[in-house]
Amino acid sequence: MAAAVLMSLSVPFVCAQSLSEILMHFSEEEMEVPMSVRQKMVDNGGNTLPNYDNYKLLVYDKRARFLQLRTPFDVIYEIATWRVPGHDGWVVGLCETHCGAICYSKLNFYDSGDDWKQLPTSDFIPEISFDDIFNAKRLQRNYLTTDAVVKDLELHVQYMLPQVGHNIMVIFTCLDELDKKEYQRIFKYLDGTMLDLEWKKGAFIKSTPYFPAS
Repeated sequence: MAAAVLMSLSVPFVCAQSLSEILMHFSEEEMEVPMSVRQKMVDNGGNTLPNYDNYKLLVYDKRARFLQLRTPFDVIYEIATWRVPGHDGWVVGLCETHCGAICYSKLNFYDSGDDWKQLPTSDFIPEISFDDIFNAKRLQRNYLTTDAVVKDLELHVQYMLPQVGHNIMVIFTCLDELDKKEYQRIFKYLDGTMLDLEWKKGAFIKSTPYFPAS
């Protein structure tokens, strides 16, 4: 039994199709969760109740191929998959979200086929910018540009991968850095504080921006 466990920790799967195989396929550099912890999660059938050495499995949906877990360092990992037309394997998304004063995410994509490999994020997601959430006409009427309104505000977004459906939610969390006065100054030029990346024929397109439901 010990030899079998050791083999599963050290030898990658040839083709990752199930959620458990995908979870075990990431290196510890790509996903900073020890292989031994992941193996316990797999051995427990994705049970979200146990404490896995202070790593918490929050969601484990085998059918949807969706996973969410939190590390002891308050980093949230999410895994989701998409089927690409004409492609045998899955496109796997791995989202790493850090939350402190604000939340921000890093999102990478992988090919789950025989030659498991990282794919260029730009092949799937269009560039996200402040222009996506500001109303250009309102700015022009006031002789302003987006850059002039946000000034030195650095762009930070949080990605939320889908457990249901295929779309990714994008939240412009950098706006949370603004004090009330600054936010009120900017608010009148906003069309929203978030948008969706809608899955269309093997890539994502941006939706119109919107505000969260109250």
